[in-house]
Amino acid sequence: MKKVLFVILAGLLCVGTAQGCKKTATTTLSDAQETVILVMDTTQALLEGAQIKIGKDVFRTSWDGRIVLKQGIPNGTKSLQVTCDGYKPLTEKWDTQKKHRELIILTLVPKPRSEKEDNKYYSAGGALTRGKLYKPEMMPAMAEPAEDGVAESLSMADYKGRDYSHLTSANDIQAGKLTAGEVNDFTKWYFWTRVLDDSHRKFISDWRIETRNRYTVQVTNKDGYPIVSRLVSLVDEKGNTLFQAVTDNTGKAELWANLLGTQASAENLQIRVDDESAPAKSWSQGLNTFVLDEVCDASDAVDVVFVFDATGSMGDELHYLQAEMRDVINRAKDATGGLDIRTGAVVYRDHGDEYVTRLSRLTNDIKTTQAFIDKQSANGGGDFPEAIPEALMAAINSVGWNQEARARIAFLVLDAPCHKDSATIALLHEQILNAAAWGIRVVPVVCSGLDESGELLMRSIAMTTNGTSFFLTDDSGIGHSHLKPTTDTLKVEHLNDMLVRTIVEFSTMPSCNAATIEDNIDEQFIPNPFGAQDIDKLHDFPHGPTTIYLLDVTGKLVAILNGDINSVEVNKSTFPISTGVYFLKAYIDNRWYTKKILVR
Repeated sequence: MKKVLFVILAGLLCVGTAQGCKKTATTTLSDAQETVILVMDTTQALLEGAQIKIGKDVFRTSWDGRIVLKQGIPNGTKSLQVTCDGYKPLTEKWDTQKKHRELIILTLVPKPRSEKEDNKYYSAGGALTRGKLYKPEMMPAMAEPAEDGVAESLSMADYKGRDYSHLTSANDIQAGKLTAGEVNDFTKWYFWTRVLDDSHRKFISDWRIETRNRYTVQVTNKDGYPIVSRLVSLVDEKGNTLFQAVTDNTGKAELWANLLGTQASAENLQIRVDDESAPAKSWSQGLNTFVLDEVCDASDAVDVVFVFDATGSMGDELHYLQAEMRDVINRAKDATGGLDIRTGAVVYRDHGDEYVTRLSRLTNDIKTTQAFIDKQSANGGGDFPEAIPEALMAAINSVGWNQEARARIAFLVLDAPCHKDSATIALLHEQILNAAAWGIRVVPVVCSGLDESGELLMRSIAMTTNGTSFFLTDDSGIGHSHLKPTTDTLKVEHLNDMLVRTIVEFSTMPSCNAATIEDNIDEQFIPNPFGAQDIDKLHDFPHGPTTIYLLDVTGKLVAILNGDINSVEVNKSTFPISTGVYFLKAYIDNRWYTKKILVR
């Protein structure tokens, strides 16, 4: 596996930060292997600007919390002394004569702060905050943006990879060629838990992410309208924040305990929304409902960012993907009923390539995003894994998300996972936590070449960020062989239609102008994975006992019932649901029937 280096300059001893870079003295290094020192806090947030004293020398962590020592820890080192503003100093005893490690992770504990400081920074004990937004100049392989808003890359290496530039131009390809299927594991929760227990259990250790301990939260106002873009936290009995998420267009948020294998106690957990808190109920125990005294006042803003792998292995499908994304960008505004949609894009390769990330920031001018996407080509890569954590970091921190938008969607288009070394995994974890905490719903679009381990990673990222997963299929005849995702059924559709539909589903809300929420029940609330062809008139449902699936407006499975779809009763006292629109779905006589209901 190719060594991943987040710090580009060889022999780097000091990296500039927002406060400037201090010079360090030259040191004599041992003949040991390269060592990466990673400094993070108790929530696994990587700390930039931490100072580490090794012997007489002082080093400073870069934007990604790292120091790279090409020759390892100097011989004779007795301790590593770490200091960082706002954190308790740490002294790590060290003896290089007895041990050597390629990766050293040093964890700092925040200093206690005043109540006023708590609202802005970390609380005592290391509670998560809603992400640390990195400044654009801290991003790898990124220069200052040009006048058109597009950030061009800096040259990082003279690497020559596979060149697919001879293939047909993207401008010559029509949209609607690629086919794909959707796997929304929220709609098949019990099937997903079986996947974790059986076929994909062996891959969990690759990524150290396990989406099993799920807590679903619903936040509405007193009239039953969803409250969107509201921060929701899962905290332990000591007040430490375990996970944070943001409510989506349906007022729901997904929280996770023991997501990263921390083995924290699942007892006495609380869910916090604003100043309110309540004992946490796991998914099997029911929905965690919060009703706030607020008016219906959702933003019309929707932000959509396309993040895609542009390494050589993507050459078989990249031009087709460019055509699909152009089509989606053009259709999205009309499809959402004229919402204020902004688009942006991030393209990435890997360390050692011409660039790691390039981006075009979110803009109302769709031509800017289209032009940026169209000029990209597939090249570089070299090995199988690519720089996904860096791509997510660029997408999360540098494209300019609207924090009040009703939907923030990042389509992650790729054909390979990231590297599996501990430092890369730590950075990946941080980006997933940040995406969830900022309400950015990541939707992986898996292209040809991904293996089952990568499949688990993509589906885990989607679930952790309240997204869904797309897998390209062989039905189009385009590209190399595609992985068949592990699921019971897979409905094949055109990729561009699926992307547009997802934008609609992730941004559709009941109108605040409706007299009641019941007045606003119409076909726009048909959720994934349903289509208009699935809806029948209410009086056409066959009678008789059958299995009935109760789903919310996002297509998430709430409960499985038995009975007659015409007479089954659904109310809040019986099921873990809140006021709002739901769907009953049943398979009768080789046909799906879907019934829309209102729960008061």
